[in-house]
Amino acid sequence: MPQVEYEDIVSGEGTLNKDLRDKEGGKTGIKFYAGDVLYGKLRPYLMNWLYPQFNGVAVGDFWVLRATECDSSFLYRLIQTNSFQRLANVSSGSKMPRADWNLISQSFFAVPADHAEQKAIAKSLAELDSLITLHQ
Repeated sequence: MPQVEYEDIVSGEGTLNKDLRDKEGGKTGIKFYAGDVLYGKLRPYLMNWLYPQFNGVAVGDFWVLRATECDSSFLYRLIQTNSFQRLANVSSGSKMPRADWNLISQSFFAVPADHAEQKAIAKSLAELDSLITLHQ
């Protein structure tokens, strides 16, 4: 299975910087499935997140988030918002700060109740990201 580490993700972009099939394996981590959301909890200000469309193993300090009551693509966009990032950066530890799950899990975020609306919002934001990338 492909193994995703911090070094494999383009910070702030949520893309991979290499083909994981060429990478040596053997490390242990948390199994994830296509559509799960990976969030790098170590030094959250580095913005290491990924929305993989493949099964694999997250190696290192990742949260593997599986949407149960919302659309997973919407959840992926939610973790990129300023409000989520502000909370995630209220971290514990000084040399190796980590986002605090207790703080995040007790927080409230505005999420449309309708899954179709969530999908439409996430799709619009993905299209905007693509347009921005094309114009850079």
